[in-house]
Amino acid sequence: MILAVAALLVLSLVILYESWRKTFSHQYPLPPGPKKLPIVGNLFDVPKSGRVWLEYAELSRRYKSDIIHLGALGNSIVILNSARIANELLDKRSSIYSSRPFAVMLGELTGWGSVFAFRPNDDLWKAQRKIMNQAMPIGESQRFHPMLIRVTQDLLRDLPHFDILESLHTWAAVLIMDATYGFNTEEAKAYLPTAKVATESVVIAGTPGAFYVDQFPILKYLPEWFPGAGFKRKAREWSDMRSKMTEEPFRLTKERVAMGTARPSLASVALEQMDHDQDLIKQEEVIKTSSVAAYGGGSDTTVTALQSFIWAMLMNPEVQTNAQHELDQVLGVGNLPSFNEEASLPYITAVVRETLRYNPVAPIGVPHKLTEDDIYEGFFLPKGSVIVPNVWSMLYSVEDYPQPHLFNPSRFLDANGNINPKVKNPAASAFGFGRRICPGKSIALASLWIAVASILSCYSIEPELNENGKPNKPQTDSGLTLLNQVPPFKCRFVPRSKEIEVFLGLDSS
Repeated sequence: MILAVAALLVLSLVILYESWRKTFSHQYPLPPGPKKLPIVGNLFDVPKSGRVWLEYAELSRRYKSDIIHLGALGNSIVILNSARIANELLDKRSSIYSSRPFAVMLGELTGWGSVFAFRPNDDLWKAQRKIMNQAMPIGESQRFHPMLIRVTQDLLRDLPHFDILESLHTWAAVLIMDATYGFNTEEAKAYLPTAKVATESVVIAGTPGAFYVDQFPILKYLPEWFPGAGFKRKAREWSDMRSKMTEEPFRLTKERVAMGTARPSLASVALEQMDHDQDLIKQEEVIKTSSVAAYGGGSDTTVTALQSFIWAMLMNPEVQTNAQHELDQVLGVGNLPSFNEEASLPYITAVVRETLRYNPVAPIGVPHKLTEDDIYEGFFLPKGSVIVPNVWSMLYSVEDYPQPHLFNPSRFLDANGNINPKVKNPAASAFGFGRRICPGKSIALASLWIAVASILSCYSIEPELNENGKPNKPQTDSGLTLLNQVPPFKCRFVPRSKEIEVFLGLDSS
């Protein structure tokens, strides 16, 4: 037994050394980064948890480079800290930068590795991508507008009466379950508890450094009862929730398609278009994993973005005043917006953009994987490298966004108050890159815009009052997970007019 373990250890060291030798013996240098130790490389330099995006940005400042290299235990990690480099590599060279690295906890143990967002660049992923792009074409959200307005008006009625997060989760669940499965409001709400746990598992399991099994995959073989192996039990529970979220809505949609009662949705349209001369089970698996990816990819991200907006209005009341002034001038007091007024409300659009920039939902984008050796600006980027886009660093670039630590929607406007096309739209970085760009980007942006415009038309967002009648100031620290969630807070939604109270059913008279 001892000899076997020793042999395994020696073999592991040989493999690590060979990987290390291939990486560091190329004629072109690697990008700059901390000095690497033999074999272990930068194992002790790689951020394990916390706000890793800040640590990656600090490496750029320290080494005066927007592209940084880390190597740990034979793994090559390339950090991209500028939008320019991300565009050059992930967008323009997407044919070799579009795969995903393997993550033990998220991909294997919880089972999320089979869904679109985390799948490597294989045939199943290409089939999923085709379905997603057909159902949610980039730049075409108009057919979802009536549903978005209806669901957002339900949110307006809920906000004064329920916990903020509860209201936002319901709003996101209803609009995404409608688009994905054709479910009505009550059907979508029934799946909310399961979906909430399932999507939270993605956030936690996908957080860099959260689980040692991602750095030491051999730990996955430990039994659940073994000391320190509690992650195995958690992974099993999360896998069960993922399976439930994947199977049940799909089964119901499939039954409705067979009966001819299904409403148009991603899943129903894909099921109706199946090729009956091909393997139906395989096709159904593609549709099933595409559908659950739409929910998992859109639910928590839209909730976090809208939560960040509400928080920003509390912290920056002058922005709220400016936005409401524009709404009142264009719509009149007491009227709700529609998408027809979007072009006439540039400050509202600027508020949405600044929300995405100031508190990016995913400050570290989902990592890409390089599938071939590459040379960029004289640097060698090895095949198999994990490519980490530091979205936070891109959206806090002082060159693109002067005084980035200020919440200032006016940075996106020109001297005439119109959207300035010369200022980079944060959505170009916030929704992914190249072939991995979020297929639901257009729907997400439309849902955020109508929600922001509608909330500010109806309500003044004001701080909660303490026992002395004084306003409580929200905390300023953001979260430490894959999604950059703002800290918990409470506020008041004060109707702005009698007409709004009557329309929303808030008038008690």
